[in-house]
Amino acid sequence: MPLPNLILGGVQKSGTTSAHKMLETHPDVFLPVRPQELHYFDNDANYAQGLDWYEKYFRDWNGQKVVAQTSPLYIYLPEVPGRIYETLGDVRLLFLLRDPVERAYSHYWHEVRYGWEDRTFEQALDLEAQRLCGNAHARRTYSYVDRGRYAGQLARFRAHFPRERIMLVLLDDWSADRAAVCARLGAFLDIDPAGFTWSPTPVNRARAPRWPRGQRLVAPLRRPIPKLARLVDRINLRRQPYVPMNAETRARLARLFEPEIERLESEWDLDVSAWRSAT
Repeated sequence: MPLPNLILGGVQKSGTTSAHKMLETHPDVFLPVRPQELHYFDNDANYAQGLDWYEKYFRDWNGQKVVAQTSPLYIYLPEVPGRIYETLGDVRLLFLLRDPVERAYSHYWHEVRYGWEDRTFEQALDLEAQRLCGNAHARRTYSYVDRGRYAGQLARFRAHFPRERIMLVLLDDWSADRAAVCARLGAFLDIDPAGFTWSPTPVNRARAPRWPRGQRLVAPLRRPIPKLARLVDRINLRRQPYVPMNAETRARLARLFEPEIERLESEWDLDVSAWRSAT
């Protein structure tokens, strides 16, 4: 079986689902049909099963030049870069980045949507450090600020991979000029960018629960009884914009992320001035 030569590794709530769906339209790209997010390097139990477990998801490969897989958690967990390097060697890495303030708020509502969060956003921010001392589920669920520290996370990959094997895409650029991003991506992967197609229909639209308690009650059943959870989601979730973030909270997060943004600009030569102007 082939192994991936491209990893779409995050960031969560930054457009990875859209990027995944666009990648799978290209005739020279192979992605496993299911699951969309293949949690191998970020899941200790899966990783412990070894390459036999991983390879089975690529058995339908039909000679495509690019073999890819997606997981928004890969950029975040510190053990992942070394695991990827040891298994896949000189693989290409694609990361989408979003204004960390907006990403944190979207992440918060994602957890409200699926019933894992019952605090206000401000309360959740105050509790984050304490919650991150908990188990793996707590660290992955409540890391609203911590996941926005992109520079430190990317530095872990730079310790294993050369800069030319890493492509960064800003969500602002992805939304404003997808054709230009496709041209860059085609050059990065050495495939024809004309092979990409994409739908103008947004994916992962904002949805909030009518009755948050209902989502919280079903949250522990999502894994053992997924059909029930999906039924509750269809009934209880409605498409609507999130409540605007409190201005003081936004300013607080902007101050918190400023050193990280400066480091990102310096080390990766990125123009993220739009993130500052949004604040």
